[in-house]
Amino acid sequence: MRKMAGGLMAALALGLTGGAWAAPDASEQLQYESFVVAAGASNGAARVCGASEPDLKQHQDTSRKNLQRYAQEYGFNAQNYDTLFDKGLDQGKAMMEEMKRSGVDGCRGVLGSFQNERVIGYEDMKAALAEVSDGLPGETEK
Repeated sequence: MRKMAGGLMAALALGLTGGAWAAPDASEQLQYESFVVAAGASNGAARVCGASEPDLKQHQDTSRKNLQRYAQEYGFNAQNYDTLFDKGLDQGKAMMEEMKRSGVDGCRGVLGSFQNERVIGYEDMKAALAEVSDGLPGETEK
């Protein structure tokens, strides 16, 4: 999961950070949603890079299970999960297609992160999200 923190999900999620947590506020909800979009983007990018259908499905299922559990644990609204994941899927595909058109092959890094993400456990995912968002919801700012 460390690779994910340094990879696509981190890049997409870094722009939205929240502060100390009492109950999810609008910025924290947006941050959660950015994690869902980033998971979709990772899946879309991996698709363009030739990931197998079983691996893509496993990644999607793992992302859903972990991120919906995260939403439940921290009180985030996950009703738009599928829409957000699909938005990310499109963004990831477009990003990789543009990179390929410009002569940049980022597939090695994308697929490495993707392979880690597709089998990541909940606690490892949570640690990676805490890393890119300066802590977990409910932790006081340092």
